[in-house]
Amino acid sequence: MYLFSYLALNLPGGQTITAPKQIPTGGLDKVQTIIGNALTIMIIVAVILVVIFIVWAGIQWASSGGDKSKLAAARARITWAVIGLIVVLITFFILNFVGYLFKVDLLKLGN
Repeated sequence: MYLFSYLALNLPGGQTITAPKQIPTGGLDKVQTIIGNALTIMIIVAVILVVIFIVWAGIQWASSGGDKSKLAAARARITWAVIGLIVVLITFFILNFVGYLFKVDLLKLGN
């Protein structure tokens, strides 16, 4: 049983209420799709950027030639890329947890 299932409105006998034709309906499913697509794309882009920064730092490290300042810059870039990856993963788990609480799949692409 979900924590926030008490917020749902259930009509007796499974009855439904239909809106008048003049009132547009979209509901939570449209918002869920838009937010889910945006969040998924942002997470994918963030992971791709982290990989690019790690490769860039590795090339910078290999081409430092023993220069302490270049080596320190490469090490700092790797450190920040790993911290960025950790932030992205924590964000992913938080979004899954919040989606679980509200019965919404926040990271689903498409319909």
